[in-house]
Amino acid sequence: MIDLERSVSEYRRRWSSLQKSSENSISDLTKKVAFSLKRSEILLFSSPPLSFHLPVDRGVSTSIYFLLPSGNVSRLHRIPMAETWHFYLGEPITVVELHDDGKLKLTCLGPDLIEGDQMPQYTVPPNIWFGSFPTKDVHFSNDGTLLKAEPRDSEKHFSLVGCTCAPAFQFEDFELAKRSHLLSLFPQHESLITLLSYPE
Repeated sequence: MIDLERSVSEYRRRWSSLQKSSENSISDLTKKVAFSLKRSEILLFSSPPLSFHLPVDRGVSTSIYFLLPSGNVSRLHRIPMAETWHFYLGEPITVVELHDDGKLKLTCLGPDLIEGDQMPQYTVPPNIWFGSFPTKDVHFSNDGTLLKAEPRDSEKHFSLVGCTCAPAFQFEDFELAKRSHLLSLFPQHESLITLLSYPE
């Protein structure tokens, strides 16, 4: 039988120790949280699988950790289920959505909910092209041109978030965007598409 009080106490101790230092590095995180590499393409790490099953062909939900160091991005992709992002630690991360009508949506997740116009949680709807980048890696000029910031130490500058899919994520549902296809649909967003897609 699980000792719930002891488990909660241990969780609080570990999380408190993780949050005490603003100088956490990726190495510190991997020592304190049990990560296992799942997909190198977007630096995806999983928690112990959270999946609740019904008598259907997939689970109700899946939940992962996602660690994105500075200098890296999550490439544009889409999946046929909603994906909720939860900010945990580090620097803000920007989620990019490209909608069928050409609308571009940028959502910043981070710790500064009051002054920084950041959110602790956000849900991407199903079947939307989306990706992400470390917010401080990019800035926009007055005319809207995307400009990359000076490179930063990826060991010290990172975002740790969680991603929850419902219904459960399955790899066969994952569709990675082709740059040429998205540029033909959304030429007005060329700089972001180029940043968040592989060259062909």
